[in-house]
Amino acid sequence: HFQEIQNRILTALDKAKISIWVVSAWLTNETLYAKFLDKQHEGLDVRVAIFDDAINAKYGVDITKFHGHYFLKGTRGGTMHHKFCVIDNQVVITGSYNWSNNAEFRNDENVTVEYNPEQATKYSLEYNRLMK
Repeated sequence: HFQEIQNRILTALDKAKISIWVVSAWLTNETLYAKFLDKQHEGLDVRVAIFDDAINAKYGVDITKFHGHYFLKGTRGGTMHHKFCVIDNQVVITGSYNWSNNAEFRNDENVTVEYNPEQATKYSLEYNRLMK
């Protein structure tokens, strides 16, 4: 949960066959970004939603390259602080890890990769709720 987080995420993304839906407060990690682009080029439904703030505007990757891209505000007046990914509506990646360079190289972070279709459906529903 605490070590080799980027590699664990990349391994899970490599197994994706249909879809990758990502929600992250901040997305500045070029390695993960490149993997998302690769998967979209393979024909997967890649959707990326990030917090609409100055950090992503200045340091974030260009999510407009994804067919499904969204800039979100918090729905309750605060920060959109989610950090999760749903793969093929079967796998959930979640934890404190912002998909950012700071998360990978500076911060103490955690992530769980859960192979659980029931949980994946709950996260997919939350994704859809955020898009409204």
